[in-house]
Amino acid sequence: VGGGDSAAAEAILLARLCKQVYLIHRRDTLRCDRSYLPALEKAENLEFVWNAQVTRLLHETLITGVEVTDRTDGSSRVIPCDGVFVAIGRTPATELVQGVLEMDEGGWLLVDESTRTSIPGVFAAGDLRKKPLRQVITAASDGAVAAAMVQADLNSIEIG
Repeated sequence: VGGGDSAAAEAILLARLCKQVYLIHRRDTLRCDRSYLPALEKAENLEFVWNAQVTRLLHETLITGVEVTDRTDGSSRVIPCDGVFVAIGRTPATELVQGVLEMDEGGWLLVDESTRTSIPGVFAAGDLRKKPLRQVITAASDGAVAAAMVQADLNSIEIG
């Protein structure tokens, strides 16, 4: 569910893994970067569901489908499925440091490869920093880098 870069990237990945993928978007065109379009169009098991929004999740013990409502005529239909992935973008949880640490226009923290922020002694790791890939493995890697950098900084401090 979605139409931006996040949804396009996830749909492409899922199309490689799943028998059938439905990309449900509330408009009649995707908002994603055009570079995703060739791969989306090439995926034979990917069906676009335009001008639609998910109005109900169908489930028993597990998900069995979604009900989608057409935004142009109000009609509804059920799409049987085994999973639902909502990819409608990401918002970094950086409100606490807004106006304190340097960030881009989207609110992502600007840090260097050592995870250092614009304030000495403050490090940022994980999915709140600006980076090209946000996955658990990259967040864990950020944590390892930040821990090593903090230790290096602490070892260089003279106490007393």
